Amino acid sequence: MNNVPNTDWENLDSGAVSAMQNNVISCDRELLAKGVGTVQRAVSPRSTLTILQGVLIETSDKGLHLIGTDLELSIETYVPVTSAGNFQMVLPAKYLADIVRRLPEREVVIQYDTTKRVATISSGKAVYEINSMEPGEYPLFPEVPDTPWWKVTGKKLANFIKTTVFCVAVEETRPFLTGVFMEFDEDEVRLVATDSFRLALTRIPSGDGVSEKRDKGLLVPARTLSEVARIVQGSDTEVEVYASENQVAFKWGETTVVSRLIEGQFPNYDRVIPQQYTTLIVVEREAFQESVDRVSIMGQDEFGTIRLNATGEILTVSANAPQVGKALDQIAAVQIEDGNGEIALKARYLMDVLKAVEDEQISLKLTGSTSPMIITDVQDDSRQSGGFLYLIMPVTLNV
Repeated sequence: MNNVPNTDWENLDSGAVSAMQNNVISCDRELLAKGVGTVQRAVSPRSTLTILQGVLIETSDKGLHLIGTDLELSIETYVPVTSAGNFQMVLPAKYLADIVRRLPEREVVIQYDTTKRVATISSGKAVYEINSMEPGEYPLFPEVPDTPWWKVTGKKLANFIKTTVFCVAVEETRPFLTGVFMEFDEDEVRLVATDSFRLALTRIPSGDGVSEKRDKGLLVPARTLSEVARIVQGSDTEVEVYASENQVAFKWGETTVVSRLIEGQFPNYDRVIPQQYTTLIVVEREAFQESVDRVSIMGQDEFGTIRLNATGEILTVSANAPQVGKALDQIAAVQIEDGNGEIALKARYLMDVLKAVEDEQISLKLTGSTSPMIITDVQDDSRQSGGFLYLIMPVTLNV
């Protein structure tokens, strides 16, 4: 059992002794480290506001309440405690996380001196004293609406995000392309992302998990979804998605993530998806991915281009590095329909898709060398509920 750091109790009156005793809690190191690591994801160490570089820590009926925020993204969670206290403080996130990870024993004792505004964290024979910032200056955690828009397991949500979010734009010149558009329909939820050169569309059957209160799409920052996916991946816990006029919230267990929505109009993505195709190629995804990876070594032109050419039952993957040489590889297609097809693509865009999907077989749909290539699962007709669709714009072929 840890001992609370020594205090000169004889020099304190009974009221001060009672206050000191009420300012002590103990908890499990692993649970505390997980909680701090979770809320730290919302803290920006480069914030010009010092208070935002900290984590708010306060006692509550639900355990130790932790909050991190950068005003755009806010995360809160609760850590179970084995003994209760009563305090509120703000400690530097980086120091707190590093300290908790290195504590030697499972039991952690946290004591807070309200007069000196100093927190003492002890475990075994290790003792740290950290100055607290003024907790009254810490932003309030945003309120979450009462009715969820959508419910989905953490494992599935993480996978849906993974298969979509990599297509968002990185540049901030068009903010409305830096997020994922979540669209709610009677039968499905759609996640869409595009940087104007490629597009990802994931369709998720909604079942009974969508609220009738939904009345618009949500443009969610890619960073927010990436953080949610990182926390809930592999979890069977149900995640509830809430929304208000300018915020979205994800809530599961003792953790809540709230983010501002991106302002602006998301493009009408349906208009850029070809309704028909002239060539259908079905390939084994893993074999195709390995082939693209091999050939892309030589795709060293300004676009990192590779070429696909379907003839008979063979798909040829090739690349040309003018100052170095060429590369060519061939794989047997599972199926090629409606004649020959040829297209040049940015290799990285194609590899991103092949790494994101897990299906054993995928369909490549071509409509000439100057139209986008569509990638779907084999069973998907690009309009049915469920499944995925990717669009990649071509690179102009040199004749």
